[in-house]
Amino acid sequence: MSFQPVINSLIKTLTDIINFIPRLVNGLIILLLGYIISALVRWLLRLVFRSIRLDQLAERAGINNAMSSLGVRASLSDMLAQIAFFFLLLSFATSAVSLVGLTALADLLQGVLHFIPRAISAAILVVFGSMLARFLCNAIIAVADNVNIAYGKALGKIIEYAIVAFVVVLAISTLGVDTTILTTSFTIIIAAAGLAIALTFASGSRESARNVIAGFYVRQNFRPGQRLTLGEYSGKVRSTAGAYTVLDTVNESGENTTISLPNFLLTAVAGQEDTSNASTQPAVSDQENTTTEGNDQPEAPGS
Repeated sequence: MSFQPVINSLIKTLTDIINFIPRLVNGLIILLLGYIISALVRWLLRLVFRSIRLDQLAERAGINNAMSSLGVRASLSDMLAQIAFFFLLLSFATSAVSLVGLTALADLLQGVLHFIPRAISAAILVVFGSMLARFLCNAIIAVADNVNIAYGKALGKIIEYAIVAFVVVLAISTLGVDTTILTTSFTIIIAAAGLAIALTFASGSRESARNVIAGFYVRQNFRPGQRLTLGEYSGKVRSTAGAYTVLDTVNESGENTTISLPNFLLTAVAGQEDTSNASTQPAVSDQENTTTEGNDQPEAPGS
């Protein structure tokens, strides 16, 4: 029985190990240097971000609130510094693995490196999309409260969630995932929901719209502090905003209080005042003319 094949296999294995050790050492050295450089860059970025007060700027811009709503608890400066650290470290790790000769692992890490920029773009898209959705939600709620629409908050939330869902679909598409079917389905759902909301809003807000339009006419005819009487209500105008006009009045107990009247009701009072002013103005003019004519008559002789 010949042991020569076994001996040759062992010799080849030992030779491969001996040849692999220098590559492994070089790879570890590159990885160590990469870690040191990545940590140094992270420290420098944190220092720069702290000097320019990036976290305070992000707080004012609402970025921190958008990140918190997405479940991110880290500050913007720490997150950016960590992203730069891991990106550089992964780059050095790819070079080290390629130098060692682990081609399959190097290809995998290279794919991850190519994926990171798209992931960052998707994350930025989601953050700013969430900020836009929150802004539109607050704007819709404010407008609805101004015109006294009861379901304004629910409408604002629906718009916010719809925008966030649309932004998430765009972010998934940015990652390279085929979202054709998802986009088509989402578009149909949004169109149907938008039509339903529009019909509901149009049918339910006619009275509010009428009061809002009447508010422009009321502001032209009534000034703050002016006294007016409408049926059983009497008082001084405090303000006219949205769909209602606020009056300062006195209740039956003699206490000062305020009441809110729909602007549409006040247009009738304004119309009556305009009519009364128009009817009384000629009478005054005629009286003045009569007086003037009487004064212009010549005096009787001997008076």
